[in-house]
Amino acid sequence: MTKKEHIVVGLDIGTTKICAVVGEILADRSVNVIGIGSHKSTGLRKGMVVNMDSTVESIKRAVEEAELMAAVQINSVYTGIAGSHIGSESAQGEVALKKREVTKSDIKRAVDTARACAVLPPDRQILHVLPREFIVDDQEGIRDPLGIAGSRLEVDVHIVTGAVTSAQNLARCVSRAGLDVVDIILQPLASSAAVLSPEERELGVVMVDIGGGTTDVAIWVEGCIR
Repeated sequence: MTKKEHIVVGLDIGTTKICAVVGEILADRSVNVIGIGSHKSTGLRKGMVVNMDSTVESIKRAVEEAELMAAVQINSVYTGIAGSHIGSESAQGEVALKKREVTKSDIKRAVDTARACAVLPPDRQILHVLPREFIVDDQEGIRDPLGIAGSRLEVDVHIVTGAVTSAQNLARCVSRAGLDVVDIILQPLASSAAVLSPEERELGVVMVDIGGGTTDVAIWVEGCIR
């Protein structure tokens, strides 16, 4: 097997099966699937790890199958997370503009301010901070404020949280299988990116992912998860 530079690997650790998908990133930034692998999963209940050894073995089998099909060596993966422990809340952030024109730094500061407003108990962690709307001065409904002139930038974000132990257990299983976790992605968010078009997300759509142990629902309105 060879080690390719421009590949990305997704790992879906489900209640009834574990799937690995290998994609090659093309010049136009699209992804060409070059390998898949799956194996029966018996170490999870409702999206949460209950048997680590069994889960690790299933991950290894699924990844090995994907490696053989793609003829590449897999060292790191993006893995999904779901389950009843997932929660969400809204938050707002506001910053003054230093140059009278919105920069990337201003956008990051506004989002970071909104993130800091989330008060979480010690057993919860933030998985995603998803901007829904920006406001420059009194101009609402802005999707991308970069370059817009003003004196104040506000942002409304959707904060997705999960149980710390659930995320840690998933990461430990992947690590014990000999892989690095690049990032942990909310499963409905990943599923939406795979099956929904930008037009569908803009017009409004409900994405329902019916799994063996959990059913995940994502509601999209005006291009954002609500």
